[in-house]
Amino acid sequence: MGVVRTDKWLFHYKKKWNQAKSIEEKIECQRDLIIEPLCGVFQTEDVLGLHQYLLQMGLFLPDQSVDLEYEKWQETLPWTIIQEQFHKLQRKWNGPDVKIYILPLNQQNLFLKNELGGKTGLSLNKGILLFVDSETTKKDLLALITHEYHHICRLQAMQQSEDSIPFLESMIMEGLAEWAVKEELGEKACAAWTTRYDHLSTHHWFERWIRPNLFVKGRKNYLHYLYGNQETGIPLWLGYYVGYQLIKTATRDQDDTKRMLEKPAEIFLERSKFSTKR
Repeated sequence: MGVVRTDKWLFHYKKKWNQAKSIEEKIECQRDLIIEPLCGVFQTEDVLGLHQYLLQMGLFLPDQSVDLEYEKWQETLPWTIIQEQFHKLQRKWNGPDVKIYILPLNQQNLFLKNELGGKTGLSLNKGILLFVDSETTKKDLLALITHEYHHICRLQAMQQSEDSIPFLESMIMEGLAEWAVKEELGEKACAAWTTRYDHLSTHHWFERWIRPNLFVKGRKNYLHYLYGNQETGIPLWLGYYVGYQLIKTATRDQDDTKRMLEKPAEIFLERSKFSTKR
């Protein structure tokens, strides 16, 4: 498996898109040539629902031309970069085989640009989706696939699903994935949220919002703690940041990504600076 040649999808897409005479035809073009082929990965037949979801997650908009992106990608070859890193990690971590889909990013989304450096990804049981643009550097591509593929390996090791995964495990997953990025590519390749609140004491946030919800199950039930929520005053990326701090303060010298893949989340909590035993 590995990287699916979505450049071939984009080749047909841009030809049909350029012939479309209305926004409705362009939306239909995106559904037919980009969304429908992904339904199997998401195990759904709801094309409209999947389309809306992927647009929310960072997929390029139906009114966004991909002509220039396609041309630049023929030079930068993100498929080759991602494929090589994926195979390297698969061997190193003894991980599963998955399909990886690379698609253009919504360039109008300033949040994705400013907060995530113009790249984002989704990990599923059967595949990984990466949303990037032609400005995404090689180092960022390597960091993104390292982070997302680590999720696949961790989910397999823990035998968890989106519906059953507790909040603590979600934070540990994010922390471990960025620790893997640090191990593979160096600290400078890590996401900005890993150091976002280093200048502050975060123990009061942990006690207020995180400790009472550590064992709440199902990602949809604690997303506001994971991502933050402006309306309720929960700091942006709180769960992500704390996840990285849990790993950073719990890791031992002999620990490496492969060894930590199968360690239960509770062990990291007990060893960390947030442990009640300290």
